[in-house]
Amino acid sequence: MPPPYNPQLLTSIQRTVTHERLRRYLNATGQDVSLALELYEHNVRLSEVLYGLLHGLEVTVRNDENHALCAGYGTPAWYDLAPLSPYWLDQIRAAKRKPGLAGRPGNVVAELSFGFWVDLLKMKNHRSLWVDRKLNAAFPNTRLTRDLIHTRLKAIQLLRNRISHHEPVLTSGHAFYNGNMMLTLSDLLECVQWVCCDTTHWMKTAFRYADAERILCAVAASGAKL
Repeated sequence: MPPPYNPQLLTSIQRTVTHERLRRYLNATGQDVSLALELYEHNVRLSEVLYGLLHGLEVTVRNDENHALCAGYGTPAWYDLAPLSPYWLDQIRAAKRKPGLAGRPGNVVAELSFGFWVDLLKMKNHRSLWVDRKLNAAFPNTRLTRDLIHTRLKAIQLLRNRISHHEPVLTSGHAFYNGNMMLTLSDLLECVQWVCCDTTHWMKTAFRYADAERILCAVAASGAKL
């Protein structure tokens, strides 16, 4: 049962949150504002929990790709030698100019967005980075091809961006929505496992994985059709 929202709150919420942002949840609950608001709260909680898992995934993938390319190029400043697009070269130059960084590779790497590390796995980099510079070494625990790894990480990047922009990700099918497709908790952890099994176990126990499972189960049991 939803919490006992009072009529004044329900009226105010439709002004502050807006009917448009609640529409998906209203449609899923037969226009019941109380039930819709409960689903909205579940979406916020799920986004909060997923943020921690996405944090761990992004840092893990970023750092192992960086380790692989440092070895492949024989320098921690490998990005100065790699065939990167003008856009990413601009981002690297901007990172180097940040106060206190002084071009230190570790700090520059940390400044680059998740999109940078996902883009390194594109087809155009297959020969130059994936094969010749051994970027494939960043994912030692899978035999998946580069394109499949890229597709999954791109989907997770879209999920991350959706959460950052406060968009709905909640579904009633034990999964979450990235704007194009469904993803599961297993999909997230599997990406970390491609890199490191120990880190995967740590994230599952320390980063509220069970809380995310409980939220998804509660929504599935509610009967709402999202």
